[in-house]
Amino acid sequence: MKAAAAASSFGPVVGQIVALAAASPIADFDWKNRGVAPIGYIKGMAVTYGRVYCKFLADDVAAIEMAKADTRAPAVDALSLYTPEFQALGWSNETTSADTLRHLFVLLIGLGMRESSGQYCEGRDYSADNEDGETAEAGLFQVSFNARSMSPLLPPLFATYQVTPSGFVEIFKEDVHCKPKMLKNWGTGTGKEFQQLTKEAPAFAAEFAAVGLRNKLAHWGPIKRKEAQVIRDCDTMLRGVQDIVDSSAGACEALR
Repeated sequence: MKAAAAASSFGPVVGQIVALAAASPIADFDWKNRGVAPIGYIKGMAVTYGRVYCKFLADDVAAIEMAKADTRAPAVDALSLYTPEFQALGWSNETTSADTLRHLFVLLIGLGMRESSGQYCEGRDYSADNEDGETAEAGLFQVSFNARSMSPLLPPLFATYQVTPSGFVEIFKEDVHCKPKMLKNWGTGTGKEFQQLTKEAPAFAAEFAAVGLRNKLAHWGPIKRKEAQVIRDCDTMLRGVQDIVDSSAGACEALR
């Protein structure tokens, strides 16, 4: 009931997207070595995609960077590295387009399951010695503050979310149980603030990682090893999100 109330508080458009995600086959998908995702993760990523799709329609520079055509640089660009997997599904990323943006988010959803099992509040990897504010990883996609060097678009994105940290955490929380050690943030200063923001505003974590995947895939071991799954049902769900946005007056205002 709390989760339903949280979604409804954002208005009917978000409610439609959340309902679409809950009914999607991807909500029950058994991810390799991870199991079924927390429903809050699937709902949260669907709503986050709606926000980013709106930003793409508005020519937001970060969203355009996410949606840019395949750079054919498989050592740098995650979409280039995953070209065989996309082609096997009949998908093309040859143009800067909503299709390319959507395919990136399909990959991003798979990455989040590898890195955090879809838990928005995941903290640093305790098997690694990364307790400094610059290097301690955090959030759905296990990103550290030093990753901001991947693109000049990332520091402004961080600054924007610091001012307005609205990241749909109320939706991402559903079916997730955060332990104290997950919530702990390491180091001091801005790096510690970055860790906190990735957990308090999961949509920020998603946007930050999405830009990063197009510019320095080496930050993510599961991408380099091609462990992040690309699932057609994710694409189907995200297409449905686009349809809701395209057909609903005021949708983008509701998703801001």
